[in-house]
Amino acid sequence: MKVSAGNRGTSFTNDRQVTISVTGIADNDYSRTADVVLNVPFTRMNETMRLVQRLGGKITDVSVTGGVAEAAPAA
Repeated sequence: MKVSAGNRGTSFTNDRQVTISVTGIADNDYSRTADVVLNVPFTRMNETMRLVQRLGGKITDVSVTGGVAEAAPAA
């Protein structure tokens, strides 16, 4: 399952996206546990991580893409 959220924040963080891989979220409508990949703006990373914790999930991987740091080539 792949979930994306809208974009909000300052111009510095507008291009930065966070991909959070989660396992063990209880979704009683379909199954008891599931592996989920969440794509959210950088500004919503903390609230998404808190949501995963409240739902009983375990974060297995976090990666950030985009923004100024990625645009600058390494010397």
